[in-house]
Amino acid sequence: MTELQISEKSESKRHHDEILVSVVIPAKNSLPDLDDQLDSLAKQSYPGPVEVVIADNGSDDGLDQHVREYARKGLLDVRYVDASGKAGPSYARNQGANAARGEFLAFCDADDVVHADWLATLVDLAQESDVVGTAVETDSINTAKALDWTPTSPPETQGKTTFLPFAIGASFGCWASVYRALGGMSSELKASEDVEFCWRAQLTGYTLAFAQKQLVGYRLRDRLVPLIRQSYKLGYGFAQVQGLYRAQGCPPVHLRRAMRWWGLLLLGNPLVPRFITRVSRGQWLRAVAAHVGEVRGGLKYHTFVW
Repeated sequence: MTELQISEKSESKRHHDEILVSVVIPAKNSLPDLDDQLDSLAKQSYPGPVEVVIADNGSDDGLDQHVREYARKGLLDVRYVDASGKAGPSYARNQGANAARGEFLAFCDADDVVHADWLATLVDLAQESDVVGTAVETDSINTAKALDWTPTSPPETQGKTTFLPFAIGASFGCWASVYRALGGMSSELKASEDVEFCWRAQLTGYTLAFAQKQLVGYRLRDRLVPLIRQSYKLGYGFAQVQGLYRAQGCPPVHLRRAMRWWGLLLLGNPLVPRFITRVSRGQWLRAVAAHVGEVRGGLKYHTFVW
């Protein structure tokens, strides 16, 4: 993790209306959804100064020019940063963080929509913590098909694992000094880089706070191929992180549990009528892809025990 400039942890936190907040958005071919996110950032209740840094991870949709045109509207202090040196949202986040001028960094995704109190809530939480996050919701911006394929966890279960809690990357905040001292997010992971960063932060001695308020409209996949690809990466990535943190106390995954899941997936396959399984084809394929990823990642990184 060498992409971030290193600095020491800040010991003092000023009143929130004096803090310059840098919102970092990793983006790749994110138009036109990005405009919805920028419009929502322009309507934040946070009273202090805000800048928005768009970290372009190799777009070919004219993002550079589009950001410049949006900036001319005067709704936001928004800047474009070329973050195409390495593929992946973590690299883009790190490059955006390097370019950010703010004392506090807030991260969201280009295709989501933050709620009006999102920034104010993150900064308020950060008055007592180093890393912060909020829950997300999916009802406000997704199609019925997407919601059918990917049921959303209730807010009280979000940000929790069998090891340590974490802040979701789509609704994530961190003091800039802390983010840089930790070297930013790992760009070597397939997924779950938000989990890994938060675990690393807590094991280093930093504190984490998570608000169960759902303050981000999180966009789900409503096409099968992107859904399957994303689900596989999530399964693989989380198993990878679990394996990497076994030595730090992360509980292993028992093969018996994995085998039970595969048994349930076999019984609930799309050949069985839905009124019996209560599982849609998309939901089933998403679960299969995630568990295939979990098995491959778990075997490679020694996540499993019997």
